[in-house]
Amino acid sequence: MYLRISLDDERTGLGIERQRHDSAALCKRLGWEVAKVYADENLSAYKRSVDRPAWEELLADLEAGAIQGVACYDVDRIARQPKQLERLIDLYESKRRLVFATVAGEIDLSTADGRFLARLLVNVANKSSADTARRVARAQLQRAQQGKVAGGGHRPYGYERDNVTVVPAEAAVIQDAAKRVLLGETLISICKSFDGQYPTPGKSVKWSRTVLRAILLNPRIAGLRSYKGSVLIGEDGSPVKAIWEPIVSVETWEQLTSLLTDKSRQANGGRVDRKYLLSGLLACPCAARMSGATSKGVPEYRCTPDRGCGRTRRKAKALDEYVEKELLDYLERQSMEPVGDVSPESVLDRDIANAEQSLSALIDEWTAGRISDAVFFAAQARKEAALNALKGERAQEKRRQTMKAPVGAGVRQKWAGLTLPQKRAILFEVLQAVKVHPKPVTAPKRFDPYYYELIRRTD
Repeated sequence: MYLRISLDDERTGLGIERQRHDSAALCKRLGWEVAKVYADENLSAYKRSVDRPAWEELLADLEAGAIQGVACYDVDRIARQPKQLERLIDLYESKRRLVFATVAGEIDLSTADGRFLARLLVNVANKSSADTARRVARAQLQRAQQGKVAGGGHRPYGYERDNVTVVPAEAAVIQDAAKRVLLGETLISICKSFDGQYPTPGKSVKWSRTVLRAILLNPRIAGLRSYKGSVLIGEDGSPVKAIWEPIVSVETWEQLTSLLTDKSRQANGGRVDRKYLLSGLLACPCAARMSGATSKGVPEYRCTPDRGCGRTRRKAKALDEYVEKELLDYLERQSMEPVGDVSPESVLDRDIANAEQSLSALIDEWTAGRISDAVFFAAQARKEAALNALKGERAQEKRRQTMKAPVGAGVRQKWAGLTLPQKRAILFEVLQAVKVHPKPVTAPKRFDPYYYELIRRTD
């Protein structure tokens, strides 16, 4: 017997049990012995991406001759995609003694008429599923366009189970994490400080980098409505505002998105809580990045064999002090006066407003029926991509302002009050690398700045 139900909302198993009862009664009436029961619960037969383990096992047993037929409630329990039915029909055509029966009606897959009827019923079921999927998708899009909650799923961190009401304690955690990330602290470091201090998301026992990153990248915390994984753009060309209250501002979320999706921001991508100031910044003569470690209790930087030559080593203390001095001397010489009359951010704001107006005009033209669907959707994709690129640039500019290294008088006092992750963030903002030059074996062992070159960023 094969049993399947697409969705058992209450997880009671009653749908499967009804199929089991009726199919067993069918087998008894036909005088068949039930050799095995194959059940796929909460699995769709319409979605091509869904694997049905019991279905695959049934086909394998039919092929191997372990069973001599199939009984089920209806043919649409077996398949809602014609290709799935054809796999079963192929077996019935190659093995003439197989039997088939359904509670809903007589279908004999061993005959041409039975196969024709089965194919017809599966095609009808397929169209019914496609119509339902289309109606559901349209309803979901409409709810998204109205800024309403999607319904279902797990409770989002920061909100009650209604997906609308903010949980103040959890919102404070998100705001704290956002602030610390923008100040240059790593996700791992933040998670370690959160463990045992703040409530964890869902059933998690500890905070993890992956979970925290997903929370901070979720548009919902900025009060924006997403659809199919992207921020939904309304008819006016602007992001759709959700009905729930935001936890952080849109500007803050854009900065977080720019920072957390920037693969070049750090060599380790924030996956390791760095303990050494220059890890990932030092460039070995072989071009590999050097990392921090200890040798006999003394901190040092080394080129590891798995990444580079494995031969270069430098003592950390003197090198850290030298790079810090050079960096602070450079920052003290910098002026805080803006260059030019127009800031990059204001130019980007203007370009974004123009792009939103252009997208809105395109939507108006399509709504009025003056352009075809094909032209509209192609142009919409291009305009939305350009708009998202501009917003990414603006977020990067705001991040640069938020994380801007201290300059001018008092820079040393500010530096002394920073955490290691914050210091590293400033180093990576100002420097592209610290190039380590080869040092002859005959050179004195004392530290010599001649063998190091600070490469400043030009972007």
